[in-house]
Amino acid sequence: MRSKRAIGLAFWVMVAALALTPPAAGAEVIDTPLRKDFPNPSDNPALQQWREGRTWRYSTEYLFGTTRGLGDYNIPVFCERAAWIVTVPFDIANLPFAALAGLFGD
Repeated sequence: MRSKRAIGLAFWVMVAALALTPPAAGAEVIDTPLRKDFPNPSDNPALQQWREGRTWRYSTEYLFGTTRGLGDYNIPVFCERAAWIVTVPFDIANLPFAALAGLFGD
């Protein structure tokens, strides 16, 4: 019974502390096009610039990407082969997701 009172008291102390804390300082938005109100969201120049800058395309590098990535590091061949014990099953488990990203990706 005593622990319930202690938990209840701790709860109300936390509620009071949260109620008495000052509000967080607001972050200032520097990009002025984001502050404007657009009737159609697609008219926002920041959004158009973001869409033009997107260059991501799906490629086969995502299939077994973790295992392929081991070759990019300057590690001894023995360590690379030993790491395959972990990376190959991981890549096999993620193979359906990588395939779906290839079919439905941008």
